[in-house]
Amino acid sequence: MLHRTFTNRYEIKYLTTHAQAKRLRDMVGDIFVVDENAGGMPGYYNYSIYFDSPRYYFYREKQEGLIDRMKPRLRAHLPALDAIPDQWFLELKGRHDRTVQKRRVAVTHETAQGLVSGDSHVENDKHETLLDFEYMWTRLGLRPAVSVLYYREAFNSHFFSNVRITFDYRISGSLDFSLGGCSDRLDFINSPEDVLVELKYNGSIPRLVLEMFRRNEMQQVTFSKYALCLEACIDRLPGVSGYKKNALKQSW
Repeated sequence: MLHRTFTNRYEIKYLTTHAQAKRLRDMVGDIFVVDENAGGMPGYYNYSIYFDSPRYYFYREKQEGLIDRMKPRLRAHLPALDAIPDQWFLELKGRHDRTVQKRRVAVTHETAQGLVSGDSHVENDKHETLLDFEYMWTRLGLRPAVSVLYYREAFNSHFFSNVRITFDYRISGSLDFSLGGCSDRLDFINSPEDVLVELKYNGSIPRLVLEMFRRNEMQQVTFSKYALCLEACIDRLPGVSGYKKNALKQSW
């Protein structure tokens, strides 16, 4: 049985243009500041390797709209495209209806490499996130499914500590799972002119923040980086890889 000690939050997503994104950044600039974890830079790159079963169990959970679903992944935060990650996080990101749940644990580069290559599972540790991942690894036969990369600008507020706004640019994916630099290995899954804005909050959204989004005519969307990158990458495979394409449509 999986542990259920998650950090709960809500997410609202908007797909918009660079011009709209800039207007929103200007509007929130008085009450939101750049995430201090960006290390003094405007933003950083998120590089993730998602895991799934050979028949894409977690992808199908998303496509079938199940109330409870999960996405296991390795994630690193990079200051530049050619940077080598100095730390990896093993994350379990779940959803129950409208609530998003996420927890993570830092793992060594050796453990990350083992998970990607399939040579090992997790470190000899009793951390519940590692135990839950190993349970899914054994039960479902997990292996790397797709890599996802994008540039993120993140903003937090000292006034509204329960709210976070992120801007994701140049979302791209690959079926290459190398842990090194990733600048030459990923392809865009949508127009580079698009910006994915995410409004993340615990509890309720302050009326002032909602009004800023409304004044900027932000349109809410459903957007799964994992699902869209997986579909785009598998569609690019040659005909000899038809099994993988069919597996997206087959029942588990």
